[in-house]
Amino acid sequence: MIKFFRKIRQKMLIESKFSKYLLYAIGEIVLVVIGILIALQINNSNNKKIETQREFKYLTNIKLDLKKDVENLEYSIDFRQKKSLGIEKIIRQINGQPIQDLNETTYNVINTLNQERFQPSNVTYNDLVNSGNMNLISNDSIKIYLFELSLHYQQNLFNIEHETAEYEENTSKSILKLVDIERMKPVFLGKKTAEQVNISEKDFKTLFESLEYKNGCVVAKWTSEGMIELYQNIKKKSEHVIELINTELKK
Repeated sequence: MIKFFRKIRQKMLIESKFSKYLLYAIGEIVLVVIGILIALQINNSNNKKIETQREFKYLTNIKLDLKKDVENLEYSIDFRQKKSLGIEKIIRQINGQPIQDLNETTYNVINTLNQERFQPSNVTYNDLVNSGNMNLISNDSIKIYLFELSLHYQQNLFNIEHETAEYEENTSKSILKLVDIERMKPVFLGKKTAEQVNISEKDFKTLFESLEYKNGCVVAKWTSEGMIELYQNIKKKSEHVIELINTELKK
């Protein structure tokens, strides 16, 4: 009987030790799992912090690019509006309206040689796209507007190529053949008057009789009007994106 109780006691001691070891092992496993979860949380938090910092940097640089674009667009719109008015006066004079101001006509004719080229400061956006980091931008509205702006930039490039071809074929070729640019240059620069360099209506007669030049002026006016509308749209969208970015940067 004593031996029986000793065996039971020994068995209970063994089972007790096993239970303690099992609880210890389970405790160790739980601690390891908790440690891993904490490490993952810290890692995710660090990654999120890094991504937020990268997003902040991208948004800041895009904002700077767009602000430059807005300034350039304001100049481009003003230049094209003034040039378009000058071309309109030339077309009216070609169609028979008398020249009333030789200084103005000289300026407008030489100014048709000048071209405006808006080039967007979209280096940051291109880097964002090419590097596959577009997902860093959390605001979907910003991404949509940036994509729309990229389409406008492509349209702008196409318009410039079309305008350059028309310009080279009609406008510049006609002026270079039919106008004494050297004599008119001081008037264009405002250093001398048309009277001082002996410019008269006869100096424009052959040019204004050129159908090529007239067509070049008409196309240039059409193109400028379209470009002005495009630039105003780009400017409006750029300003809106800047506002959205400002809101994001304040979060």
